[in-house]
Amino acid sequence: MKDSANPLVSIIIPNYNGKKHLKECLNSLEMMEFNNYEIIMVDNASSDGSVEFVKDLCPEVHVLPLEKNYGFAEGCNLGAQQARGEYIVFLNNDTKVDVFWLKELLLATKKYGENHIYSSKVLFYDQPDTLNTIGGIITPMGSGLDINFGKKDIDKYNKVRFVASPSGCSMLLKKALFLEMDGFDKDYFAYLEDVDFGWRCWLKGHKTYYIPQSVVYHKYGSTGGKMDTPFRVYNVQKNRLFNILKNFSFSKLITGFIVSVMFDLVRIFTFLVHGDFSLISSILKGNYAFIKGISPTLSKRKYIQQNRKLSDGQMQKLGLIASLSGCLKEYKRLGKLK
Repeated sequence: MKDSANPLVSIIIPNYNGKKHLKECLNSLEMMEFNNYEIIMVDNASSDGSVEFVKDLCPEVHVLPLEKNYGFAEGCNLGAQQARGEYIVFLNNDTKVDVFWLKELLLATKKYGENHIYSSKVLFYDQPDTLNTIGGIITPMGSGLDINFGKKDIDKYNKVRFVASPSGCSMLLKKALFLEMDGFDKDYFAYLEDVDFGWRCWLKGHKTYYIPQSVVYHKYGSTGGKMDTPFRVYNVQKNRLFNILKNFSFSKLITGFIVSVMFDLVRIFTFLVHGDFSLISSILKGNYAFIKGISPTLSKRKYIQQNRKLSDGQMQKLGLIASLSGCLKEYKRLGKLK
């Protein structure tokens, strides 16, 4: 039975050949302490029988089968257009949610305001005492770093705080706000679309809150692959350059591109030493895709910069943009986790 005391929430699950994850994900949603929701599974032309499987398993799920793989970004956008809920929440298909996951996100909107974004605590599925992310921080190279990735989930991480971007793995906001912001940038296809979205929202005055009471368990890397794969390197390279061009002020933009060149040279040398020639090719292809996309990205930049309400300096003071030294320190720590 639906609970009319709470607003309707549309849970949007993008899927591409994720059949093996869907039963556990959907079963965990049935166990929630919240029942005024609909589920929309956006299927990016899967070939593993995901659509038929979900229709048989959960006939109440609204399945949106797409004729081709539009990627995470545009897939989510298309799902949001179909949503009937006042709120929408994006949830990865390779997750299991805590029983209070959605209830806590909705409670946060009442406490902190309706026109902001809310991000869950994401724990590793196979290491439930370890953080996958609590949200992102922006780097000078235009990418994002998962805050506290790989750290033990201890009490000091149980406080609500600002983050630069929500995790696309689990994020809630009003449908009207998502549409007002033109959703995820479809040119990103996959990776960093959540960083870009959170960044643009901050620039327009919409904050992102990390809500530690809302917990998700994530099978990290099971859908998109872990760390350095040609697909990931290509999209991250392209999209972080889009982020620099769109969202930084002019002075930060120049600095960002200079740092990016240095960053790329180090990565290319590292890949060369290890014989990872496909990854070098992915960096170069990402650069080429960025160059091809400069013209439309400049149009997006014009609108973003004309309507921004926060300076880069203000975002740094809020802890939303990391320093270069801070990034290098974090990359060193992450390197030890591999």
